[in-house]
Amino acid sequence: MMSNADLLGLERQERITQLLDQRGTLTVAEISEAFEVSEATVRRDLAALAAQHMIRRVHGGAMRAHAVATSELPIMQRQEQRADVKRRIGRAASSLIQNGETVLMTGGSTALAVARELGAHSSLTIVTDSLLVANELMRQGCHKVIMLGGMIDPAEFAVRGTLLRLILSELKVDKVILGVKALSPQRGMSAESAEEAEVSRTFIDAGHHIIVVTDSSKFHQTALVRVAPIDAIHMLVTDSDIPPEALETFQERGIFVELV
Repeated sequence: MMSNADLLGLERQERITQLLDQRGTLTVAEISEAFEVSEATVRRDLAALAAQHMIRRVHGGAMRAHAVATSELPIMQRQEQRADVKRRIGRAASSLIQNGETVLMTGGSTALAVARELGAHSSLTIVTDSLLVANELMRQGCHKVIMLGGMIDPAEFAVRGTLLRLILSELKVDKVILGVKALSPQRGMSAESAEEAEVSRTFIDAGHHIIVVTDSSKFHQTALVRVAPIDAIHMLVTDSDIPPEALETFQERGIFVELV
């Protein structure tokens, strides 16, 4: 027979899941304040809910069990999100690029953070579909920059369309800097649309070494279209809040992981 305390705990856990459905993510402190219980109690509640696969635990809190990345803010807004983490990822990823190499860089806020760290490099040839990446590299003035052609997506300041994929299919570069919408050991890399997934696959096919750059929030999302399994990745640069089980899987599969 359940005690009153058990019933109260189950009711609180149900209300926590409802609140997560509304907000997407919550910190332990926010939940503690909302339900007027200790943070230790909140952590026990979250552990119980995670064991039932009703939520996902993240560093310092929780999020919906299935946060689907069906749409994103425009890049000009996204680049302000987790900006410090992206700067650290950019710095670490840039150290994996050697002077004189040919690099293919996708658009996206994290790849842009990598571009901003390449000013100390020399003699790079960089191919990109991103107007923002190209502008940053031209500002640095020390690289050969090749801008891919096609229709411009105004939300992303990046090129899209059939012409882009045709050009990419003819390229072979030393390294690819690839951002992702979602990433998991089981599903691999995912994208929001079939077109975006096809472009990402073409980027992967064009590179000898694939470097995926992403902050840890992408490990707690799924996106609609699968791009490729994690075996397509040679190097992964992310922050230290990556789920431990995901980190272990990547390392077991022989993927080099750089944590910032």
